[in-house]
Amino acid sequence: MYPRFLQFGLLVISTYGVLALVAALCGVALWTSIARRSGLDAAKISHAALLSVASVVIGSRLAIVAANWRAFLVAPLLILRAGTMPAGSGALYGVLLAVVVCCIYLRRARLPLLPSLDAAAPALALAAAVLDIADFSAGSHYGSPTALPWGVTYASRFAARTTGVPLGVPLHPVQLYAAVAHFALAAILIAMLRQQVSAGKVLGVGLFAEGMQCFLLAPLSGSYGDANSLLHIASPAQAAGMLLVALGGACWLTRASQDEATHETTQPQVAADA
Repeated sequence: MYPRFLQFGLLVISTYGVLALVAALCGVALWTSIARRSGLDAAKISHAALLSVASVVIGSRLAIVAANWRAFLVAPLLILRAGTMPAGSGALYGVLLAVVVCCIYLRRARLPLLPSLDAAAPALALAAAVLDIADFSAGSHYGSPTALPWGVTYASRFAARTTGVPLGVPLHPVQLYAAVAHFALAAILIAMLRQQVSAGKVLGVGLFAEGMQCFLLAPLSGSYGDANSLLHIASPAQAAGMLLVALGGACWLTRASQDEATHETTQPQVAADA
């Protein structure tokens, strides 16, 4: 709704850029705080978080360069500054790179992988919620047309030029739907961590909930009707959501089976000691 945060002549500071920085700071601060309370090395976790943020930025920029390499050879600075990837594609590659870099760092830093990722889950949900608000302010990842009374209508030509959002049409505020879901997920995951559940279960719930949110909100996306379906079953966003649901369920079931095996192993020992 307010894509320009500040403008000095031709220099425009976008609201999305400011809120993206806020999202990164919130995520790093929350992950570090949770790590400190969980007995993890807060300094190493802070380094992992900063590496992850840098990887998201670098990965998304590299994806944009790869998709527009001819234009990059002509005007490299213009391509590096412009968001010319389809909505979410650049960020997806950045996130994938961040996951790989983060896991490698955690292993090399001799930090327990699953507890560290459990601590990261609510921080990621919080950062995602702030990014959803950034998308809403910029008009990116906009929703489909709606007749509901809470539909939002964009009027900024700057937003239309930079994100392609249609002007003068009431749209689902799908970004705010996602923000509410992410804030709620962050609170739930923090509560689970306070209950000291088994390692991997918080991560599993986070992946499962994120996948369900992606799957359910995809039909309300403005790009849903134009998206190519996979095997005539689901859009790419819904396919990604189903993958996250499967990964989250696998994390939960794996930890549950391991907990059951541990309980069965220790129970005879307790009986023998008695």
